[in-house]
Amino acid sequence: MEVIGALLVLLLSARVSGEIAERMGLPSAVGEMMAGMLLVISANFAGPHQSFAASLPSSEALRQVADLGIFFLLLMAGVEMQLSETLHDARKSLVVAVGGMILPIAVGLALGFIFLPDSPMRTVQAILIGVAISISAIAASARILQEFGIIGSEPGRVLITAALFDDILGLFLLALLGSMIATGELPGLLPFVVLLGKVGVFFTITGLLGVHVYPHISKRIKNMQAASIEFSALIAVALAYGFLAELLGLHWAVGAFMAGLFFERSRVGDRPYKSMRLMLNALTAGVLGPLFFAWIGLQADLAAIVKIPVFLIILTVAAFAAKVAGGGIAARLTGFSARDSAIVGVGLAPRGEIMIVVISIALEAGLINGATSDPVGRYLFSALVLMALANTAMASIVLRVMMNRGSGP
Repeated sequence: MEVIGALLVLLLSARVSGEIAERMGLPSAVGEMMAGMLLVISANFAGPHQSFAASLPSSEALRQVADLGIFFLLLMAGVEMQLSETLHDARKSLVVAVGGMILPIAVGLALGFIFLPDSPMRTVQAILIGVAISISAIAASARILQEFGIIGSEPGRVLITAALFDDILGLFLLALLGSMIATGELPGLLPFVVLLGKVGVFFTITGLLGVHVYPHISKRIKNMQAASIEFSALIAVALAYGFLAELLGLHWAVGAFMAGLFFERSRVGDRPYKSMRLMLNALTAGVLGPLFFAWIGLQADLAAIVKIPVFLIILTVAAFAAKVAGGGIAARLTGFSARDSAIVGVGLAPRGEIMIVVISIALEAGLINGATSDPVGRYLFSALVLMALANTAMASIVLRVMMNRGSGP
């Protein structure tokens, strides 16, 4: 009964906060994470229900639901990506994506080695900071670009595609992080080559199946005219890919993303794609996504604001500046004007689902568990969540200011 009550409280608070965030011009995920944080604070004022509210962050049932949220968020991200449509601006977008990741990774490494305590896990934690601040979110940027009618322009297309490449590169880095979390150190040359080989094998197998096998299965299922069977088939493929990823020593989340990536309109047909996208969006955006982001908020501690204010401010500003500079300079090198380059750079600064998934996996693996007397190490997870919230808000505000100035007389 307590599990049902916890799910009810978490879902209602997440949906209400998400709606408020959207009305303020921010992604719903920002409000949903804030809902989790506020629930933790409310435990101190819950009176006779204090034990119930205080137990939410440690609920095993909620953690399992959060894992299910990760699965469907990445599956949905893959379905929405439409890989073939990204090839039009692939060269420029890849340059922007790589440029927008190299500088943040370097900045994150530097911050980690400067602020984190000396420990066997410091190198891995520093790399985690770099990976976390290097991954962009696409939802906030796409919404603002669409609002101003430039999502179909060349800067808009490159920005969106670069963010998609960010997701893919981020999942590559997740595979590397998974190996490092298991060993607590950087892999040597041979283990690194073996890891790259496993990644290569995984993407080769899933790519061949996605291109040559899945469309035939989908065609046969489509003839049955049963959306429920199509949905079951898509989930089964995602689970199979996740199982294959785990067999190769990678995280299962990569499999969910790849299953969605090859579920393209051009391969499976317009009707199956639309129906599956509608069902996935209803389940993910309506239930599992809000529960996942609210659970992330439950794990974050707002005490980080007063415990490590200097690190938090430096992390937030450095993450934003590194992403804007890295993506903007790369865009400028590909031939964009100064203003368009700035739009691309700022548009890459929001942090979203993939970044939150990466740090939640690190949290679950014990890489950032707060079991240290050093305040930065103790509140690192919370600092990364707060940085993501702040950078997403900052990017939304700055992009709107830039667009309004550009549309003025």
